[in-house]
Amino acid sequence: MKVRRIRGFVIDFLLSIAFCIILSILAFLVIAVITLLFLPFVASYGETWNPILSAIINGLLLLGFLAFVVTSLGVNFKFTLTWGYKLNGLMLGNSGKLRLFTWWFIRNGIAGLFIFIYAYHRGNNMDYDYLLLPIALYIIYLGIDGIVFFLTNGKKTLTDIWTGIEVLETSDVVNENTQQSLY
Repeated sequence: MKVRRIRGFVIDFLLSIAFCIILSILAFLVIAVITLLFLPFVASYGETWNPILSAIINGLLLLGFLAFVVTSLGVNFKFTLTWGYKLNGLMLGNSGKLRLFTWWFIRNGIAGLFIFIYAYHRGNNMDYDYLLLPIALYIIYLGIDGIVFFLTNGKKTLTDIWTGIEVLETSDVVNENTQQSLY
C-alpha cells in the first residue's frame, strides 16, 4: 500500500503542477500574441498600453487559477477520488466532498497556487523573494507529512489525520463488502 500511495501522490502532484504551468504559460502566450498583433500601437502608445497588458495578463492568470480550482472542485466533487489514487487502485473512506477538496488542496493545490502567484509576479515585474519563505514552509510541511506517513507504516499522513480521511486499497473494500454480505 505504501508504494501505491506514493505513486498516487506523485501522479496527483505532477498533474496539478503541469496543469498550473500550462495555464500560466498560456496566459503569457496570449499576451505575446496580443502584443505582436498590436505592435504599432504598443510602440506609439507605450504609456497607456502597458497597464492594459498588465490588466489582461492579471485577468488571464486569475482565470487560469479559477479554472484550476473549479476543475479540481469538479473532479473532487464528482468522482470523490483523485486521479492518482484512482489509477493506483486506492479508495478514500470518510471522504465527504468538502473534506476531500480540503485534503487535495493541502497536498496539491497549494503548490498550484504558488505557481500562479509566481507567474503574477513575473508578469508584473514584481519582486517575488518573499515567496521563498512560504514555499520553504510548504516543503517542510510535505516533508513532515511524509515522515508521518512512514512512521504510521503507510496508513496515514498528517493531512489524512487533520482531515479525517482514510485511504483503503480497493481489494480491502471488496473484502470488507464480501465479509459483510456473508454475515
